[in-house]
Amino acid sequence: MRFGWCLLSAFAVAGCASQPVIAPHGIVSNNPCIDAVLAQIALPGQISAVSIYSHEPDSASAPLAWARQLPAIGISAEEILLARPKMVLTGNLASGGTNAFLARAGIKTVALGVAPTVADELQQIRTIAAAIDRVDAGERLISDIQQSLPSTPISGPPVSAIIWQSGRFVAGKGTLQDELLMRHGFRNASAQYGLSSWGILPLETLMRNPPQVIFMPTRERRFDALEMSARSKLLAHLGDRTRIVEFPDQYCGGPTIIKASSILAKTRAIFHQDKP
Repeated sequence: MRFGWCLLSAFAVAGCASQPVIAPHGIVSNNPCIDAVLAQIALPGQISAVSIYSHEPDSASAPLAWARQLPAIGISAEEILLARPKMVLTGNLASGGTNAFLARAGIKTVALGVAPTVADELQQIRTIAAAIDRVDAGERLISDIQQSLPSTPISGPPVSAIIWQSGRFVAGKGTLQDELLMRHGFRNASAQYGLSSWGILPLETLMRNPPQVIFMPTRERRFDALEMSARSKLLAHLGDRTRIVEFPDQYCGGPTIIKASSILAKTRAIFHQDKP
């Protein structure tokens, strides 16, 4: 992804003076998925910086209006050190050495990976809430997520579907998206294309054997506008064989589960209504 941000790093250039300064000794997050949770549970003024991706409409999962009130920060260790935070909420960058570097510098780091299940996602919310001393707010968000999910199994045969994200990526078995499809009465069709947990699904392969529903972003984004335009035109030829349903591409779990569940539930209800 290409972003024109002025980063507060050791390599920043002179024209970046307009970038808001990050208040030292605060809590910073450089992960857009964590930002989405913080937007729901953090107190005003509690967070000193959010991910650079949360300032961009094409990559933000947190509300833009909330995120843009705060300075942005990237993932480099140099940039984080210059911000002098007391705590960093981040993705699992241990393999790249960033988290270990921050730990050696004495900065508390809370690192979270990609949650493969709803239960794992709820536990991550609890971890974030505990780290910022907002346990009750975290439990309220968890309650909202749980209420958005079906309380009983969906009746009737499952409806074949895929979640087809930008870059032609499809969520397969062992992903949070797969669990949400199943909970809402869909059968994840990714396996019929030979995909495992995550894979790239060519448009031609999908056209030869489409599922009943394709959940996908339909708004053209600046960095893949040509791909989105091409797939939309070709999928139009599927006609009544397949429903194309707008689905958020900035899908991070957390509070975005609530929006995703609403879309899945409304779409599954259509098939129930279509029964003779």
